[in-house]
Amino acid sequence: MNARTLLGAIGLALAVTASAQVTVKRYSVDGTSSTRSTDTERSRQRKLNRYPVAIKYNVAPFFAGHYPFSVEYRVSPYVTVEGGLGLTTNNSLDAFINEAIVWDNNAFYTAESKVRPGASQTANVKIFPGGDSYDDGFYIGFFIQNRRYSKLFTGMDQNFLSFKQNFDQGLMIGTQLRSSDRVMVDLSMGLSNRYINFPLVLQDYTIDPVTGQERYFARLDETQSGRSQNIGFFVGVKLGYLLDRGR
Repeated sequence: MNARTLLGAIGLALAVTASAQVTVKRYSVDGTSSTRSTDTERSRQRKLNRYPVAIKYNVAPFFAGHYPFSVEYRVSPYVTVEGGLGLTTNNSLDAFINEAIVWDNNAFYTAESKVRPGASQTANVKIFPGGDSYDDGFYIGFFIQNRRYSKLFTGMDQNFLSFKQNFDQGLMIGTQLRSSDRVMVDLSMGLSNRYINFPLVLQDYTIDPVTGQERYFARLDETQSGRSQNIGFFVGVKLGYLLDRGR
């Protein structure tokens, strides 16, 4: 073998070795194959690991008078945990259902009552079967949520506060869409076992002897319980901003 042939063989071997080090062959379910640069894969992983925490706001429960903020932490490519607090005001959706469908005796949503700020707490765990959390991944999860709505009522002798509380525990499915390095959209829906608790508020009226006008006042009915249990349905549209871990 002459020197020129030997040098050509060594150069070919080095080229093949270098090519094998920068590409990875991946096979899909249908048997086709594609190549991806190892540098690109490592860059993607560094990008995911760089932003492990997301601050999120759920815009979906606006008509339920609920404004929830949360923080999500990426434990691994397969698991995230999330917890949050929120503000509650007037639950217009529940008021519509109560007036148009249920027709119960609870006067919690009467026009004479005044809204007072309430609070909410929520927590969930999400599992990503594809190992793609924070990266356009599908997930299933378990969640709990507590919401407390408060109202001020005019009583016969004095004003008083009352509340309506919903506690949910259930399952959800969803997907996270990573639109950029820092922005993520989380879409989800779920079913829950919902426990409802509220003191039953009744509304009466009297005739003002001076003006002859009707005067409405509220009172608590101590003889009846406002506790119930039913099925809850949730839809989530969360906008997230990812925080940098730091270099």
